[in-house]
Amino acid sequence: MSQQLLVALVVVPTALVVVALFGIMWRERTSPRSTLIACLSGLVLAGWGMLTAVLASRGFYRSPDTHSPPPVGIQLVVALGVLALCVWVSPTLRGLLRNRKSLIRLNVWRLEGALFLALMLTGQVPALWAIPAGTGDVLIGAGAFWVAAQLDSPGGRRRAVIFNLLGLLDLVVAIGLGITISPGRLQVFHTTTGAELLTSFPLALVPGFLVPLAFMVHFVSLWQLSRGSAG
Repeated sequence: MSQQLLVALVVVPTALVVVALFGIMWRERTSPRSTLIACLSGLVLAGWGMLTAVLASRGFYRSPDTHSPPPVGIQLVVALGVLALCVWVSPTLRGLLRNRKSLIRLNVWRLEGALFLALMLTGQVPALWAIPAGTGDVLIGAGAFWVAAQLDSPGGRRRAVIFNLLGLLDLVVAIGLGITISPGRLQVFHTTTGAELLTSFPLALVPGFLVPLAFMVHFVSLWQLSRGSAG
């Protein structure tokens, strides 16, 4: 697969995720304060995504040696911590993310997993990572709109909870396999095809930006489901 096509297939969906998440928050605003928080959140998301793209294009996420912690892993942990803190301390932000159906539908971006399978077929990423990570993502993405549509039907909330838990499991599996196939102290599997593409632009946008965002969406969705909030 050419670099130009790969950039388009990663960058465009990433931008659409930012726009979609901002749209969700914008529709839920109810006051000048919530409007301000929605706008600031959208700007922060866009800035974070662009910064990740710039750093990836400069090789920031490639491990300098086999003994140092992987930079993309460090960013993932930091991003999860910052996102969790923002949601925890801001009732306004939680209010902007109260629409349960919209949060579930947002997972349609996980159809991006089909790209991982395509890259595997062209020998650009290891099958050991691409098959479980790509297949899991495609299944989550394909089920997002159906689960959201069935939310108000009998058993709908239980299905939505299971959906979110499976989505989290898929992310954990993808991250775990990514770590164990990458050069470093935690490498377990030595694959014929290397994992270098996963830490280079544009694919580094997935673990560096989209994955922590997906974790946040699943956690907030589960929290909203437990509260039985509207939407």
